[in-house]
Amino acid sequence: MTTALRLYYLRAKPADVYGLLVIALAGAVGVAAWGDYLPLLAFSALLPLLWAEAPSRMIAGLAAFAYYLGAARGLPTGTIIFFGPEAPGYFGVAVWLASSALLAAPWAALWTDRPTPRGFAWRLPLALALVALPPIGLVGWANPLTAAGVLFPAWGWFGLLALLALMWAMCAAEGMWRGVVAAVFVAALGLQATQGEPRAYWTAVNTDYSGNRFNPLDGPQYFMRAYEINTQLIGHATALPPRTVAVYPESLVGYWNSTTADFWQDASDALARKGSTALLGGFLNTDAKRIYDNAIIAVGADAGVKYRQRVPVPISMWRPFAQDGARAHWFDAGIFTVQGRPVAGLICYEQLLVWPALVSLAHKPQAIVAPANAWWSKTTSIPGIQRTALRAWARLFDIPLIAAFNQ
Repeated sequence: MTTALRLYYLRAKPADVYGLLVIALAGAVGVAAWGDYLPLLAFSALLPLLWAEAPSRMIAGLAAFAYYLGAARGLPTGTIIFFGPEAPGYFGVAVWLASSALLAAPWAALWTDRPTPRGFAWRLPLALALVALPPIGLVGWANPLTAAGVLFPAWGWFGLLALLALMWAMCAAEGMWRGVVAAVFVAALGLQATQGEPRAYWTAVNTDYSGNRFNPLDGPQYFMRAYEINTQLIGHATALPPRTVAVYPESLVGYWNSTTADFWQDASDALARKGSTALLGGFLNTDAKRIYDNAIIAVGADAGVKYRQRVPVPISMWRPFAQDGARAHWFDAGIFTVQGRPVAGLICYEQLLVWPALVSLAHKPQAIVAPANAWWSKTTSIPGIQRTALRAWARLFDIPLIAAFNQ
């Protein structure tokens, strides 16, 4: 397969033809790998090969750029829906192009025209790290490392090392070894890449409250919508069976304050008597500047604030120089306890990134709790990509996944 990707018959043609082919293949890999079908995620591991095959630094950067454009193809539409009519028409495309260019930059900078096995030994891990860790990692979606969950399920950290070794071999192999590496990749994909959910416990409650963007400045409209949604959620929660933990989507209860807590109090008491817990998504005000935490709040037997989002969406939620917006908890472990079990929390945007997941998984959680509010992206590829990334991490570390989406 690697030999085929090299397409030696093109070597006799102009270098720009070969470069265009590398760019086109990288874009196709980005589109195919990042969707709602888990096995195809394995093909994201081919990005380093295409990067190494680029005949020039410019082609290497453009190939990575095409890959990220393909993976993030839902951004132009989703961004415009999220920001609404107040955003200029070009804003979604600008975010799409800028974020893809930022992620492509390390690949371009680290490309070399003298590839050697030793050179790839540090260039490849560094490129993957730069697009996974802050500051670039704040938009670090579509990282090929996520493919470890497809190719090496239940291997944990050894799976990440195995994938890194496989990608390095793809870049560095010469002669007959190219065929050996290709055979290993195909064999791993064929043996392990099965669609299907990781084992799970507890209950995930998916909803379809479209256009659910809470803003108290909307006045009566906000309060009426908050009342309607909370009333329906209370009805659902109070009907939960005994000793159940239910996960509800991100932010549905709106701002969690003394009024909201009082509204939920009877339901919380009823759940506690049954030994059940509801994990709700809501906002916690932190000061008078309208700074808030995007949080998971538990009611019932295990009541309390459980988790505060570590990486809110840049620009739309996290605005460090503004007087409002979501607060970031960069250095939290992302672990909380429910029914005596440590679980990892990943709220919406964090599900697309690598470093929040790996930080939490390093603390050996027994499950991943993943609420999301995808009303703004439900017509795009983004929710499917979120679910695929979550499934991959759960498979890699062989732990249950409880993902609740509002669409």
